[in-house]
Amino acid sequence: MPTSAAPTARSARSRSRAPLVLLALTVGAFVALWAASHLTVSGQQADAGAFRTLAPLHDAGRDLAGALRRGLPVAGAGVVVVLGVVALVRGRWRELFAAALVAVGTVGVALGIRELLVRPDLGGFGYPYQTFPSGHVAVVGGLAVAAWILWPWPSSRAAVGWVALAATAVAALASVVTYAHRPSDVVGSLLVTAAVTVVVTWVFDVPRDTGSS
Repeated sequence: MPTSAAPTARSARSRSRAPLVLLALTVGAFVALWAASHLTVSGQQADAGAFRTLAPLHDAGRDLAGALRRGLPVAGAGVVVVLGVVALVRGRWRELFAAALVAVGTVGVALGIRELLVRPDLGGFGYPYQTFPSGHVAVVGGLAVAAWILWPWPSSRAAVGWVALAATAVAALASVVTYAHRPSDVVGSLLVTAAVTVVVTWVFDVPRDTGSS
């Protein structure tokens, strides 16, 4: 009995540490990205150079990218409101609170960090404003995760997760194609979204599948 219980206990401890490890890796990647892209000449050059690389997409698809940039937050909010009502009717308070916390917390953390970080002028590469991380992508990312948490049909939640990830990636690309944000800005927001998601899903133990399909 003790010998069989020991591996189980070790596995449980490993699972409990996994979110902390993932959070530490995400935060570390965020700090490394900011330092490399903002505090070094080569990083600022690379960020500005990406705009030149994407210039053909900007010229050919900026109207579509602009429409997606404006429309995705509205569409995401609509989906989350509908799923929130479903969760409310079903009494899924834990998921409802966690989804709201992710949606609001992701934006709040992103905008708060933006106010704290700096981007020194190391050579006039690109526009001079500090826009890291992107609040716009944080909005879409937070709503996408909220929709995934609130999704009431467990059998299709994995597919919804991929759709949510794709929508966030499109929002990130649209922000860069329209020159609204640097590549580092949108990647930084993706990392903020990931960090907030890890914390909220770990603390609230969501999503909880009820077995309904």
